[in-house]
Amino acid sequence: MRVLQSGLYSNFLQDQASAKSKINRLTTQISSGQKIEHSYENSSVYVDSLRLDSEITALKGVQSRTEKSKVHTDASDTVMGQFNDALRDFKTKLVLASNGTLNSENLKSLAADLQKRKDDMVGLANTSVNGEYLFSGTAVGTKPIDEKGDYQGNNESLKVQISASTKVPYSVDGESLFFGVDSSVNKTISSNVQLKNQTTDEALKSDDTIESMMGQGGSTYFYVSGVKHDGEAFKTKITLDGSESISKLLSEVENVYGDKDIRASLSETGTITIVDEKKGLSHLDFQMIASNEDVSDVSTLTSSIMMNKGANGVSNDKAAFDKEDNVLHGNIALIDGESIATPTSKLSDIAQTSLDGKTFQMDIRTINGDSKTIELNLSASSSFSVDGTSYSIFNADDSNGLVQTKADDLTLGQLESVVSMVMADTLPASNTKADFESAIVEANKMVEVGQNSSGALEVVDKSGNNKDISFSLYDKDTDDFSKSSSLSFMGNRAVIVKNPKIDLFKDLDQVIQAVRDGIMDPDASSSSPNNPGIKKAIDALDVLSSHFSDSYTEIGAMSNNLQHASEKAATLELNVSQLKSTIADVDLAETITKYQQVSLNYQAMMSTVAKVNSLTLLNYLK
Repeated sequence: MRVLQSGLYSNFLQDQASAKSKINRLTTQISSGQKIEHSYENSSVYVDSLRLDSEITALKGVQSRTEKSKVHTDASDTVMGQFNDALRDFKTKLVLASNGTLNSENLKSLAADLQKRKDDMVGLANTSVNGEYLFSGTAVGTKPIDEKGDYQGNNESLKVQISASTKVPYSVDGESLFFGVDSSVNKTISSNVQLKNQTTDEALKSDDTIESMMGQGGSTYFYVSGVKHDGEAFKTKITLDGSESISKLLSEVENVYGDKDIRASLSETGTITIVDEKKGLSHLDFQMIASNEDVSDVSTLTSSIMMNKGANGVSNDKAAFDKEDNVLHGNIALIDGESIATPTSKLSDIAQTSLDGKTFQMDIRTINGDSKTIELNLSASSSFSVDGTSYSIFNADDSNGLVQTKADDLTLGQLESVVSMVMADTLPASNTKADFESAIVEANKMVEVGQNSSGALEVVDKSGNNKDISFSLYDKDTDDFSKSSSLSFMGNRAVIVKNPKIDLFKDLDQVIQAVRDGIMDPDASSSSPNNPGIKKAIDALDVLSSHFSDSYTEIGAMSNNLQHASEKAATLELNVSQLKSTIADVDLAETITKYQQVSLNYQAMMSTVAKVNSLTLLNYLK
């Protein structure tokens, strides 16, 4: 078979191209360190490399996010450490104030020092890093604590993504930090009237007789009202003979709560202390009136001893709301279950009882200076009346405006709307749902009704009329012990000595006031009858310190978790990079050897071809 010159040349070109391609590929591999440059060269290597690149990018992202989050967490950790130092300083100064060696001027100077400390703590609460407030929850652009000490952020924690399915928190929100609940604390309350033995004029003792407290013998009637641990209100009457001891009375007080975890005792100053031994959030409250008169309605008593008195002198839930500038507020937190009630909470759920058939009365002075009495009638068709005119309370979800709200369906938001309308002197033009809602819109422009940070009802005058507004809201049967209790908004109730519910800045204000006024113990005759006093404030500070210590530990744990997540991501990135190197990187020594072999073969081929091309017929015949 003859081999044509053209055939030899064609084979030569193919072999040359193939050899040059191998040399170029090996050269690229040596210079780049990668097995392939294009996906078509090896689809398996290409797909695995893309997948591993994606994992490396994700792990780098985790490191970047956790490092950024850790800046926030570490800053929070530093600030909370400063909070703990400030609270310890507060307690040291309170112990000094409680020893009785400081005169009034010394106490005022100490109070001024504490006020500065408290102001510093407000500044700490409003700390920002990189333009983000540390303690505003996820509302990082909102200053958490305003001038009144109220919280403006939310209760959500910032979270960072550390894997495809996992986010971890890296902040403590201000609501839980400054206004949270310490579940390890027992609520403790106290009366503020310091009872005395009428014979010896000394502080009453538990082994004294009831007669020695009353100053006369015979039967004594104790009208006890309050709220149980779970929020159920009650009213009852205890009857004891004058020869019985105060210890017997205290035992009977424990029994009216129907709870074995309630403990009542007498303090060294003659006030009654009640402790809820169930830890955590508690609704515990107490009021008692002692008299030798047996009546149904305590408002008819001509002679009595009241265990709790307030600055306004009103004995029960008829007390007017406290006034601060253009704001009126109650002193009883409205709680729905385990949380502060919201506008959608039903009043019957807050009261822990049916309100059907109940009538509430409002004694008000409007933003225009007009004094009025309003009645809120709760029934199958609830309504409110003003100056003899009745207005229906319509269901918000009734589009036809034909259904009035049932008593036990009435919400806190609906009550707030009614309060807004009557305080603003803006009433419905007619008894229709459309006019009802229009009146609410207009009223809300001038009067804002809601709840403060403690959960108490609050009325804010936005009109600028500068009238001396006033407001009270109470069950018309509040004085009648023959009828059940329902719901209270304001009253001369027990002084809270220790509270699982934290309200940091208002708690500190109370401590400062106790020092400034020299109040040692709960005392109805003092300038602040609801102040627990310096001695009890030490216990309250222990609660605050414990709460902040727990939060301090929590933020430290978050920082450690972020550090661990970052280190774990870095380790995984290294492992994945090594795996990618195994799959995509060339073995340099092996590739260089291959390159040398292919290069030698190429050179040999070129030498052979040159010799073949130089052959002539004469040379061939030789």
